[in-house]
Amino acid sequence: MQQVLTAPNGVFAGRASVVNGHIDNFSGLVSISARRGSTSDYLPIGSARADADGDFTLNWKAPKSGLYSFRIAPVSTEARAANAGAQASLAVYKRQKATWYGPGFYGSRTACGQKLTRRTLGVAHKTLPCGTQVEFFLRGKRITVPVIDRGPFANAAHWDLTLAAMRQLGSSSTEVLGALPLR
Repeated sequence: MQQVLTAPNGVFAGRASVVNGHIDNFSGLVSISARRGSTSDYLPIGSARADADGDFTLNWKAPKSGLYSFRIAPVSTEARAANAGAQASLAVYKRQKATWYGPGFYGSRTACGQKLTRRTLGVAHKTLPCGTQVEFFLRGKRITVPVIDRGPFANAAHWDLTLAAMRQLGSSSTEVLGALPLR
């Protein structure tokens, strides 16, 4: 049985979000449990009614950013037995300010030893280890880039993306975006 869980406009920690889901060949009450990361137990977060096409909607406020795993199961005993172990996952982002850098530094080495060019996709962060992958979300676009440099040091920003990375997100200005380090 195929199950899908999506949040078309992104899910941000601490903010109410609409999460849409689907279970093939099922209509009725669905229970939803979630866990953050891979070490915690699944905890119930709510229930929703799947329509005749198997689609359902859940209003949910993620307590923290991170990668969440969900168990989606029909409430009826017979349907649950046929759908044991069905899961989906969803990224929950922390809203943070990001700037960009590049011109004027092209040809130089970053703090992590990489040569910075116009095509370099990466991000500067003050404390995350070099090479840490970070996923960013802005207006429906996502990009995952490594930490390649140290910073930012201005504008009270948490992140300093390379200009190439910021452009892949569809921007070339300071933005409040979704950020999720993938450790």
